[in-house]
Amino acid sequence: MAESTFDRIVKILKDQDGLEDVELTRDTNLAEVGLDSLATVEAVMACEDEFDIEIDAESNPQTVGEFVDMVDKLLQEK
Repeated sequence: MAESTFDRIVKILKDQDGLEDVELTRDTNLAEVGLDSLATVEAVMACEDEFDIEIDAESNPQTVGEFVDMVDKLLQEK
């Protein structure tokens, strides 16, 4: 069974320093779990590679759910 966008993004986020043991849900606020703006940019870039999409540099998802919705929308537009 193929992994969902959520599962794939959670894997990418967990690769960021300090998030290995953090439970991530759609409502998880990225800043509250320690993902700073630089780490968010790194995660966005990793998502671009993972999903073969281009994410607006100005995008700044606040929650995991926003991140997933943003990627799903770009995948639908692809």
